[in-house]
Amino acid sequence: MVVWEYLTFDIGYDRKKHKNWVVVRDNRPPLVGLQAILEAHGAQGWELVSLMPVRFQAYPGFGQWAVEPVFYRATFKRPRGES
Repeated sequence: MVVWEYLTFDIGYDRKKHKNWVVVRDNRPPLVGLQAILEAHGAQGWELVSLMPVRFQAYPGFGQWAVEPVFYRATFKRPRGES
């Protein structure tokens, strides 16, 4: 039977510096862009299983409100023991 380990973290949108989705990491440069985030974790054996919007931002548009996600929560899994 396969035993899984899970990794969960938030991916935020940086409108000022990167103008892209960013994962801030301790003592390392941030991962910028969804492609870079997925490739970095995939190279370590992680598989994305869920990407859920967590926080939204609403602002007035042309006659209606626009709502966009500001943060996503990503959940990855891999078989325990891989690195």
